[in-house]
Amino acid sequence: MARVQAKPDPWTWALDELMTLREAAALFWPSGLLTEKTLRTAIRNGNLDHIEIARKFYVTRRIVEAMCKAKDR
Repeated sequence: MARVQAKPDPWTWALDELMTLREAAALFWPSGLLTEKTLRTAIRNGNLDHIEIARKFYVTRRIVEAMCKAKDR
């Protein structure tokens, strides 16, 4: 979580900068509304796009924003 502590504002992350699900949860939902587990469930249900590298899931700010916009509709 050192990267989150170094850049705690999600808007300072590049649109396509990879982040772990734990980092994404901490950046976008610091109150704990969504967690790493919640994001994994969203991936499994097809509600959150992701990038898989070495069987680990990553997202970007662009992916998270797209999920949030889709849910707002």
